[in-house]
Amino acid sequence: MTNSRTLLAICLFGALLSCTDEITLESRFEGSELAVEAWLTNESEPQTIILTESQDYYDNRLPDGVTDAQVVISEVIDSVPTGNLYVFEHQDSGRYVWTPEEGQTLGNVGTTLGLGIQRGEQQYAALTNINRTAIIDSLSFQVEEESLGLDEGIYAQIYARDQVGIGDAYFIRSTINDTLLLRAGELNLAYDATFSPGTNTDGVAFIFPIRFRINKTDDDGGPVALQPGEKVAVEIVGLSQAAYLYLRIVTEQINNGQSGLFDLPVANSPGNIFDVDTQESVLGFFNVAEVARIERIVE
Repeated sequence: MTNSRTLLAICLFGALLSCTDEITLESRFEGSELAVEAWLTNESEPQTIILTESQDYYDNRLPDGVTDAQVVISEVIDSVPTGNLYVFEHQDSGRYVWTPEEGQTLGNVGTTLGLGIQRGEQQYAALTNINRTAIIDSLSFQVEEESLGLDEGIYAQIYARDQVGIGDAYFIRSTINDTLLLRAGELNLAYDATFSPGTNTDGVAFIFPIRFRINKTDDDGGPVALQPGEKVAVEIVGLSQAAYLYLRIVTEQINNGQSGLFDLPVANSPGNIFDVDTQESVLGFFNVAEVARIERIVE
C-alpha cells in the first residue's frame, strides 16, 4: 500500500508541473488471502457465504472464487458447539449455499452461531449472535417543494422504531423497481435510531436523515424524486456492534475517494473471522440477522 507522504508529494508535483506522464504506484501486494462474505439472515430461505481470494488494490477485475473449502455453521451454547450443524455446499465461483428444509432457520434472535471454514490445512472460525432488527411502522410518500439540493417531487420515508435497550444497530437497504441502491451516499446505517453511539437515544423512531436516506441519489449525491408507479422496497437488517463498526469503516473508506489532502489512508476494515492457528484476522465478516421488510408502489 502506497505511503501517504509519497502520494502527497506526487499530487503536489503534479499540480506544480502539470505533468501528464503516466505514473505506476506500488501497492506492496504480497499475495492473496482468504476473503469471506458471510452476511446471513435467520429466514427460512437459502443462505449464501462467498469465499474469494484477495487481490492487488490496482487489479481491476472480479476476484477469484475459492472452490476447495468446507464451510459449516453450528449453534454454540456455553462456548461448546451443539449438534445443530448447517453444511454449506459449494455451487459455483466460491458461493457456498445452505438450503433449509421447509420452516427451518439458523435459529432465533439471540442464538449464538459459530462459523467454521476448512481449506487444506488451514482452519478459520468466527462467532456471532443472531441480531434483532427494528420495528417497521410504515413506508410513506410525500411531495416535497423545491429547496436547496432538492428538486420538487415525491420522496419516500421509512418510519421505523429502534428496539428498547441501548446498543442496537441496523443496516437499511433500499431497492427502487427491484434495483438495489449501491451508491456510496446511499449506504444507510443506524445505531439506536441515530447515526452513532453515545447519543443516549433509545426506543424511539429513526431520525429524519435516516428515514429520508432510502431515496435514490444522482451522480452528484442529490436525492432523485420518485415517479408514480415505481416500487420502493426497504429492509432493515440487524447488526452486531462489531458488524456496525465494520460497515461504518467501510462506508468511510468508500466515501474517501476524492483524493483530497485530508482523505484517510486506504485500509481494510477489521473483521471478526480468525485463523485458528495464528489467531490473526482474515478479510471479511460473519453476521446473522433478523430482517424486517416493507414495500409500496408510488401512487
